[in-house]
Amino acid sequence: MTTRERIMEAARRLAARHPFDKISFADVAKAAGVHWTAVRRHFGSKQEMRAWLAQQQADSAPSLADTRTRILDAAARVFARLGYAGASLEQVAADAGMTKGAVYWHFSSKSDLFAALCEKNLTQQLQVMPRQAESALNSAAPAQGLARLLQSQFACVEEGQGNPMLFFEFVTASRDPAVGEALRAAYGKIIDGVSGVIAQLQESGAVKRDCDPGALAVLFQALINGLLLGWLIDPDRIRFEQVVPELSRVLWEGLQPSADDATAPV
Repeated sequence: MTTRERIMEAARRLAARHPFDKISFADVAKAAGVHWTAVRRHFGSKQEMRAWLAQQQADSAPSLADTRTRILDAAARVFARLGYAGASLEQVAADAGMTKGAVYWHFSSKSDLFAALCEKNLTQQLQVMPRQAESALNSAAPAQGLARLLQSQFACVEEGQGNPMLFFEFVTASRDPAVGEALRAAYGKIIDGVSGVIAQLQESGAVKRDCDPGALAVLFQALINGLLLGWLIDPDRIRFEQVVPELSRVLWEGLQPSADDATAPV
């Protein structure tokens, strides 16, 4: 391999692990086993080298995104298993099959990683919850629709596919300012999204109008979280297939619009 090839290969490896604007001539020289002046001779100025590195990172953006996803998936497993206090970035890296440096390339600290994981999980919930709520309450049999919606929230937990402890780790770790801010922002988006759907259903006469949609959204989310906590404490007592239909029936009795709701002007 020529000197130029060694330098270019070393620069590509560094670009895969570090931000382009943090890589110096000396970093590339050390990785390639050459003097830093040889790197400068091949790239020209530092600005030209970093422009080349930035292009390398832009070209590999999908793979970098895949790496970030692998880290977040590994973090979900590690934090759920060991808790926020007991987990480390080294353990996340090992679970993901990566180096600690690769994790640090994407996340500056454990709290930064945990906050990103919190936002990812709650954002995924935000993407489906309002649409599911609208579909359930607009169905021909809303009580059954609510039951299906609630049951879908717990199905993966009962089947062993989810990490039910992860949400409560988010809450416990919210004393960390970065984690707390991320949790409040993501949770607020879920409440706002569900509240907006309920308000639209009230306007259409599909749901009782004399209830505050924000309060109903908080109640609905609290019901899900409370059932999940009860299941974690005593799964034999909290059997979702038995509890959910009855809870859904009671919920719908409180939400069901009257004849006046269906005809009243908005």
